Amino acid sequence: MSAAASRAAAPNATGGNPLWDFAVWAYDREGVAKACLALQDRCGADVNMIMFCLWLASRGQSNEEFAPYLNAAIELSRRWQRDFVQPLRDCRTNMKAYLNDGPADFKHRAAMTSLREQIKQCELDMERLQIAAMYALVEDTIPQMTIPAAAQRETADRNVKAYMTESGVKLDPLGQSHVQQIVAAVFT
Repeated sequence: MSAAASRAAAPNATGGNPLWDFAVWAYDREGVAKACLALQDRCGADVNMIMFCLWLASRGQSNEEFAPYLNAAIELSRRWQRDFVQPLRDCRTNMKAYLNDGPADFKHRAAMTSLREQIKQCELDMERLQIAAMYALVEDTIPQMTIPAAAQRETADRNVKAYMTESGVKLDPLGQSHVQQIVAAVFT
């Protein structure tokens, strides 16, 4: 979810969505993308849910204020990932494996590579729409409040851990270090 990729995504999909803007900004912070993808690949965490947790903390929302949105956001995200994002990701991954391990004389390599990039863009567009749907859960109820960065870090850490616990994502010590790295990079 690089800034360049976000600009290439469908322009009207999430216009005026502060959650999307935050997610793109946060994901581009040093080390965040790598740590998020590690949590996704190792633990099955949903990067968009992590961004939702961080964004609510950045808005000054306490953990008590986050709780009412947590289950609805998890359910929405599970369905969105299962029905839309993961099939595209699986297709893109399978295509990469075929390109790497398939016949060396495959005559349509360039066409498959191009199609794989288009699928990657569709995957990003689906994630962007997922974030739009998540934002719709809270858009009329989340005011911007100013709180110190230390309090934002603490709230973000608790939000992410609440998401992980509620969704059944098991954080081992390495996973916990990824969460700490993300929170530290976003709330400096």
